[in-house]
Amino acid sequence: MRTALLFMLLSATSSAGEAFGVWKLNPARSTLAGNQKSVTLRIERHTRGEVFNLDTVAADGRASTFSTILYFDGKPRDFQGSACSGTQSSRRVDGRTVEILRECANGDRQLIRRSAVEPGVLILEITEQPAAGRPSERRLVLEKQ
Repeated sequence: MRTALLFMLLSATSSAGEAFGVWKLNPARSTLAGNQKSVTLRIERHTRGEVFNLDTVAADGRASTFSTILYFDGKPRDFQGSACSGTQSSRRVDGRTVEILRECANGDRQLIRRSAVEPGVLILEITEQPAAGRPSERRLVLEKQ
């Protein structure tokens, strides 16, 4: 699914507070399906969680922006995206990992996990399970700017 990047969530590199800021894709260290030329992620504080802002530019020059609030309480909330309408829930697994589950009306499921391995680096592991088809996995490496 080309819009898989719209279904991402990130976590802190060593604690929740370190996730805040601007992150840019390192394509040489990533396994990225699709035609993304660049990916920039901004994680900002929100009174009830975090704001997740994703800016992408495709190889053909098309730009898109996506923003969502992550509440980290595990409760499903209505969600409407370009490729998924249904529910989204998010929760902190530990100080380094956050999971988001999106259940789409068409039966697709996306499980997004973020974790860190070294200072200044975020690893996004995205697993998608289409209702009809094989699951796909992506690994994106982002570096703090």
